Amino acid sequence: MKSIDSISDKNLREFLLLAFSDAIRYNCKFVTYNNGYNKADHMFKANAFVPTTYPVENNVWGTKFGSGSFTAIWDMLLNGVEYANKPTERYVEEGEAKETPTFAQPVGLNSEISVGDMRNITTEGEFDAIVTDPPYYDNVIYSELSDMFYVWQKILLEGIYPGFDNDHTPRADSIVTNPALNKTAEDFEHEMGEALSIANQALKNDGLLAFTYHHSDEESWGELLESLCENEFEVTATYPINSDLNKFTGAGAVAFDIVIVARPIKDRKPISWNSLRRRIVRTATKTRETLEESRDLAAGDIGVIEMGKCFQEYSKHHGEVHRGSDIMSAKEVVQKIYGIIQDNTRGEQAVYLDLLEAYNPSYDDLNKHLKHSDAAEETMKEMHLFRTEGNNFVLCDWADEKRQAYVQSKAQEDNGDLTALDKAHFLRYRFEQDKSTSEYLEQWDTDELQDVCEGLTEATGDETYLKMIGVDTSLFEFTED
Repeated sequence: MKSIDSISDKNLREFLLLAFSDAIRYNCKFVTYNNGYNKADHMFKANAFVPTTYPVENNVWGTKFGSGSFTAIWDMLLNGVEYANKPTERYVEEGEAKETPTFAQPVGLNSEISVGDMRNITTEGEFDAIVTDPPYYDNVIYSELSDMFYVWQKILLEGIYPGFDNDHTPRADSIVTNPALNKTAEDFEHEMGEALSIANQALKNDGLLAFTYHHSDEESWGELLESLCENEFEVTATYPINSDLNKFTGAGAVAFDIVIVARPIKDRKPISWNSLRRRIVRTATKTRETLEESRDLAAGDIGVIEMGKCFQEYSKHHGEVHRGSDIMSAKEVVQKIYGIIQDNTRGEQAVYLDLLEAYNPSYDDLNKHLKHSDAAEETMKEMHLFRTEGNNFVLCDWADEKRQAYVQSKAQEDNGDLTALDKAHFLRYRFEQDKSTSEYLEQWDTDELQDVCEGLTEATGDETYLKMIGVDTSLFEFTED
């Protein structure tokens, strides 16, 4: 460090400091030995400070073999500088690796680099694209991890660059969820919203925002999607890419980041939850089948990719998803999507509605739905939601004698065991028989009933389900062809 400080050339001094800083990862008491590769491992195999019982002492300057020495990192840095001045692209053609001629201009030419809080940008309608790597909610607290390098760099950079005059990296402005700093989920959503609002303002009308995201729990996805949609972005594409597994430890790890592409949107189309739910199921099913055919992936990886595709469906309708008389929030929808994909939380009623929408569903279709739900074939059979006649699969409707006998018997028992679908089929029979339905409508949850009646109407095109409970049949304003 003293030798680096004595160098008069500022540019060279800072390149050497960069190599010095990176070498710290391999030369401290957090370093362990990698027996599989016979070398020292750097300290950030996981993005956390993990003390070890048996630290390994590396060779700081370097020998013929090994990893993480100062000389090896300096050579890597020189290779980077040489590439930046004469950049090329590598590609494979007919199984052979090839390299393009040197590009016309070096990396970084005609570009500007600024350091600061992007929420202070005042530019409007200027950028074609914003490509970023947003904070990962509560998963990686980068400011705290950066202290390992900050305290060394501060020795030479304090007084030269702003930001090196504190004892540690700044914390208060970090967009994270961190209980140690009293930074809550609400803070994360609000601050992400501020950043995304500025991004939207800075983009051209046809510009795009692209970023990677990687997290395994629904709350994190819900906060992100809420912020994105509330700031007038629509998710237009999602792409899985191989992930940096160092971001995660334990059972929650998944092997893919999702690249999310979003564009500014002004108007969103109303839709009912039942209609959106079925689209989500179809999207998830199609995505899963494609992945299972072409890749050998863990269930968690498939689930993350499915969620990305399903978010595309939702973001077209944010703030306009109707469920009965209520409007669903992004977090509520994410919870439902997460349940459908990760927990298979679709019961017999949902499976029935999904089958009802399909053209001439078969027994195989039933099994496909059951495989990715918590519904049971035997329960659906007991409820007389379907029957088999020889080789034929029959989905029962309200007029089926056995189905109607089942729901009437349940209604007479009045033990609270009736599903919303049972109630809809029961009321439909009474409505067709010109019998009173008002006494039942008064005692039953009308929001839940309306929700399933909307689903039945959309799946069959039969508006009687809405008329019988007194709902305006302009429901189809909330659906698309």
